[in-house]
Amino acid sequence: MEFYVATRRVVAFAVAYAVVITVAAAFVYRYANIPRTLQARGIVIFVLVLGLIALGVVLGILITTVFWIYSSVKQSREHGMPPYGHLGYYGIGAFFLLFVLAYGVPGLWVSAGVRVLACALLIAGVLHTRNWLRARSAPGRPYAADRYSIVTGGDPVAPLAAQPTADDWNASQWDPSVQEEIERRRRREQTR
Repeated sequence: MEFYVATRRVVAFAVAYAVVITVAAAFVYRYANIPRTLQARGIVIFVLVLGLIALGVVLGILITTVFWIYSSVKQSREHGMPPYGHLGYYGIGAFFLLFVLAYGVPGLWVSAGVRVLACALLIAGVLHTRNWLRARSAPGRPYAADRYSIVTGGDPVAPLAAQPTADDWNASQWDPSVQEEIERRRRREQTR
């Protein structure tokens, strides 16, 4: 389960990074020709906030990929790892390589394109490894995390979270002495 949660987080951070890079490139392209004396404080603040968001997303990618690798290795030991390794590892390596190389590429849009390509390779590799492990762990059965809903709390067939039922509030199933105490108090309240 933790592997699938880590996969979702890596994908979410990669998508967020691609969006931030695209917004940053469009913003810089639009406002780069304004003389510095005319740049408003709002533009500077927007760039600073966007930079902080990008830093947070990059740190999120770093942390979640480390956790994803740990979970992937653990899952692979249970189900057998292919001799060439998982494509997810290559996707992570390509992401970090292209992330670093993007700083040396001339041109705003080319640099942003290289980073978005890096995100696409990361997502493709991670999802390929997830599908590979899913096919070996439970072939023919959709994974319970695919049916999980934050709103309903899970699937009744394979619950992931605690789902209260009417029997949970039935005190006689907990302890008969508790039920007797409830009935004694109820009788006392009715006689008043």
